[in-house]
Amino acid sequence: MPVKPRGTSWQAAVSHKGVRYRKDFPTKLEAEIWEAQTKADLLAGKKVETAPKAEPIMTLQDLFDLVAETRWKGTKGEKTALINGQHVVNILGPQRDVKTLCYEDGLTIKRTVAGWHRSDATINRKLAAFSTMAKEAHKLGKLDKLFEICLIKERKTRVRWYDEDEIDAQLAWCEEMAEDELRDYIVVSLDTGFRQGEVLKITKRDAELEDLWTYDTKAGTNRDVPLTARVKEILHRRAKPLNDPDAKLFKEKPAWYRDRWKKMQSDLGMTDDHNYVPHVLRHTFATNLLLHTDIRTAQELLGHKRIETTQRYAHTSAERKRLAIQKLAEYQGAEIGA
Repeated sequence: MPVKPRGTSWQAAVSHKGVRYRKDFPTKLEAEIWEAQTKADLLAGKKVETAPKAEPIMTLQDLFDLVAETRWKGTKGEKTALINGQHVVNILGPQRDVKTLCYEDGLTIKRTVAGWHRSDATINRKLAAFSTMAKEAHKLGKLDKLFEICLIKERKTRVRWYDEDEIDAQLAWCEEMAEDELRDYIVVSLDTGFRQGEVLKITKRDAELEDLWTYDTKAGTNRDVPLTARVKEILHRRAKPLNDPDAKLFKEKPAWYRDRWKKMQSDLGMTDDHNYVPHVLRHTFATNLLLHTDIRTAQELLGHKRIETTQRYAHTSAERKRLAIQKLAEYQGAEIGA
C-alpha cells in the first residue's frame, strides 16, 4: 500500500499473508524507507513485529463537527458560532491533529482575521470559538494540556455612519451605473434598519403590510418597523410581477451585493475606509432615528435587547448635532465677513 498522510504524520502499511503491518513516521521519506525494508524482510522470511493498532486521531474538522452538534446546536447563537468555528477550521486546517493545537494557533487566528480587516470584536468571536473547541478536546482527552487564548482588548471606536453627502453619492452612483437592485437595497436598509439577511428575506406577502415584521435572531425578539413612502414604493414595485406570496423581493445572493458594493466603494474613492460596508446603513438608520425620537422607541425599532446597545448611537447623534452647529457657525461667519 502507498504511504499516505495521516494528520501531521505519514503512515506506511504492508500486507503479507493476511497480516497487516503499519507504522507512523514524522516524514514521508522515513515511511517509504520502512515500507521498503519491511517488504524485503517479509519476503526473506524474517520476523517483523506488528505494530499495535494506533488510536485514531481526531482532526480539527472532527472536533468542529462534534462541538457543533453537542455545544452549539439549538442555541441562540448557533449560526454565528458555526461561522466562527468553521473559520477557525479553515485557518488552521481541517486535517490538523487536535493533539497538536497550541498557543501559537491563537496568534495565527488573530493575524489572519486582522488581515481580513475585521474588527477586534470579530477577531474575539473567532478566538472564543477556538477556545470552546480546545476545551472540548481537552475534556475528551484528545488535547493533553490547555493553553491560554488571549482575547483582544476591544477599542472603543466611534460608530461609523453615512452622512447625507455619502448617501447622495451612493444613490447617484447607482443611478449612473443603472444599479437599480443595489439602490433599492440601500434605500430599504436606510429606512428600516434591517440587516442584510433581513432585507433579503422580505417577501411579496410582506409588501402588502403597513409594517415590516422580522424575527431578530441576534436579540431573539420580533420587531416591526413602519414603512416610509419610498420603501412602500420599492416593495410594491418589486412585488407586482410576482405571483407567489412567499417569493423573495430581493433575489440576488449576499455575495452579489458585496461585489457591487465593493465596485461602488472603489469608484467613489473609499477603498481605504475599511468601515465603508453595507452594515453601516443600519448604523445610519439608528443615528438618524435618535435625532428625531426618544431612546426607548429607537431601541424597539432597532430590536436591541439592551438599552446600552442603543445608547452607542446616542453619542453619535450628539456628535452630528455638534457638527451641524459647527457648520451653521461657519456659515454665519462667512455671511458676516461678506
